[in-house]
Amino acid sequence: MIGIVDIDGRLRRLEELTRGLAKEIVLWREGCDPLLYLERKAYLNALQDALAGLESARVALANASRRLHQDNASAS
Repeated sequence: MIGIVDIDGRLRRLEELTRGLAKEIVLWREGCDPLLYLERKAYLNALQDALAGLESARVALANASRRLHQDNASAS
């Protein structure tokens, strides 16, 4: 069963993944690579889509975590 601690851990991992993807995007935007323009553009678009998905997932888990922590505090 997934508990609050598990959700908080997943939230931290999503934050790490988000930071890593953001760094990757910045690196590839510089254009110092062997990819052709359209290849780089396709790769960056896919990374940005992935980043948007991770951010949506992170926000959903953050909201759930906040609610669960408040519910726990109220129950105590």
